[in-house]
Amino acid sequence: MSLNKKIINGSVWSLIGNVGYQLSGLFIFILLSRMLSPVDFGTAALAIVFVELTKVLVSFGLDQIVIRASANEEDEIQNNVFFSSLLLGLLTSVLFILNAEYLEAVFEAPGLAISLYILSVVPIMQSLTSVPNGILRRLFKFKALAFRLLISSLISGAVAIYLAYNGYGFYSLIIQKIIVVTLELFLVWKSVKWRPNFKINSIKIISTFKQGKPIVLTSLIGQGIFRFVELLIGYFLGVAALGVFKIAGKLLDAIVQFTIKPIVDVSFSAFAKLKDSPDKLNECYLNFISTCALFSFPAFFGSLVIGPEMVSLIFGEQWQKSGAVFSILCLSGISASLNYFFSQFCHATHNSHIPFRIRIFEFFAVISLVSIFSQVSIYHVAYSIVAVATIICITMMAILRQKFLFSLTEIFNGLFSSFISSLCMAAVVYFTVKIQLGSQPSIIKVVISIILGGATYIIFYKLLFPQKIKNIIVKIKKIRA
Repeated sequence: MSLNKKIINGSVWSLIGNVGYQLSGLFIFILLSRMLSPVDFGTAALAIVFVELTKVLVSFGLDQIVIRASANEEDEIQNNVFFSSLLLGLLTSVLFILNAEYLEAVFEAPGLAISLYILSVVPIMQSLTSVPNGILRRLFKFKALAFRLLISSLISGAVAIYLAYNGYGFYSLIIQKIIVVTLELFLVWKSVKWRPNFKINSIKIISTFKQGKPIVLTSLIGQGIFRFVELLIGYFLGVAALGVFKIAGKLLDAIVQFTIKPIVDVSFSAFAKLKDSPDKLNECYLNFISTCALFSFPAFFGSLVIGPEMVSLIFGEQWQKSGAVFSILCLSGISASLNYFFSQFCHATHNSHIPFRIRIFEFFAVISLVSIFSQVSIYHVAYSIVAVATIICITMMAILRQKFLFSLTEIFNGLFSSFISSLCMAAVVYFTVKIQLGSQPSIIKVVISIILGGATYIIFYKLLFPQKIKNIIVKIKKIRA
């Protein structure tokens, strides 16, 4: 199968997996949000923050080392990665147990310690998925990954709903996390034939850690930005405010998963295959970001306009504050559509030091601003996140031009049509929904916004950029041929 077909097939299955996972996960999340209070959500979120942080540490960028391994050394690399990751998982689980009670006292969150004790098994299970995940991604077997996501989401969600309905509170979310990781571990190993041979070479393991260091530090700082934001919100504004932020973040993440993540999941594998062909690599990058913008821009612009109505309709009136926070965070959508691909591009071309340095700056900028504005309100926190994301996006564009010789004109041309069409669409939706339908129920506003927004986006795109439509059709025909 050609690389183009692998990319398309991988993107399709990644999209199916993410859509199925997000739809089922969002539906489950909605039901749970109507059964649990902001305090329950905040307490569980606080515990899971630590799990998400350690997930990056445990993987240590090792799955990406597996992806870019050459055929003649893949077995040895996979074996080294397996034991390296397992060692990290064991150490992290011990840290969970030793620090649980201390963290509960610091955050003044009753139930946090027992939650961390329960979750202490998660880092070990996560460490065991690094190699099979890398193998499946290297072979473009995104169908297996999609199946794993969907099954684990449905089963764990059903259990969580049952527990929440029977009054288990935030424990229902903690147990849901345990079940998800357990099922993912079982299903991902079932999808690969490779098994470790237990030939441990300490020198090679140290070498493996050195290869993964820049990748994991970049990822850890990137994940840490949002996780530390949640920690700061929980510390300064309380677990209820953290629950409000978590609801807004969940809806924003759903948009990212539907419009950006399926393409990003495939991009690293594609960049790695083309890393020795600069012209094709640059063209591939431009195609990725322009295709992503085609779907992500209208989603973010539309959500910016009707964010409060969406949150009230989906999660209930008790989460109204989350609606305003969600709308603010959607301002970062344009930056997100570009930023997600930059790190993948750099890692695939062995330039991991670049996103690492950017992430360090981003980390300190976000943490500093959030530490200040969390003293004011949750809305100021959201605005500070958007401001930093915009600065980082501009920085990345400058690096692409100077380091990788990209033409910024070509980048802007690839994004301009989606941006203008989305902006026009948002204006129409705002005028119709906010001004003409101001007193109508949320469900009417949301339904009309979706129908009107989709139709006007297509109309504006076709009227303003007819040549773009022709080019998209030509590309699709070439890929099919």
